[in-house]
Amino acid sequence: MGTADFTFGLEHRTAGTTLFLLLSGEIDIWADGELAPRAARLIGPVRPEVVIDLHHVTFLDAGGLRLLLGIRHRVADRQGTVRLVRAHGQPHRVLRLTGLAREFDLVHGEPDDGGGQGPAVPA
Repeated sequence: MGTADFTFGLEHRTAGTTLFLLLSGEIDIWADGELAPRAARLIGPVRPEVVIDLHHVTFLDAGGLRLLLGIRHRVADRQGTVRLVRAHGQPHRVLRLTGLAREFDLVHGEPDDGGGQGPAVPA
């Protein structure tokens, strides 16, 4: 038995009624299995507004897409909205090539820094 060296992360915070999910690292099938239950608990039962920040995601594969779509589905079931802060590099290419970039409301900019500005420019 050893220790798990996580190659991904999920931080969260709220600003008003908006939940910010800050993903980082390699978002793959392992990340989906670990992070999907945490994201589900954070979203909760009420009509959520969720912003998923992908700026610090370095790798995205089918498991990562499954995580993003699962979050979108959970939020849609509660008549909420999901926005993605635009990814860069390989994660952006995966979203674009799979056509899933069109399935999300993409925004430019940096995530909200707590000052209330947040990402506001639609892609």
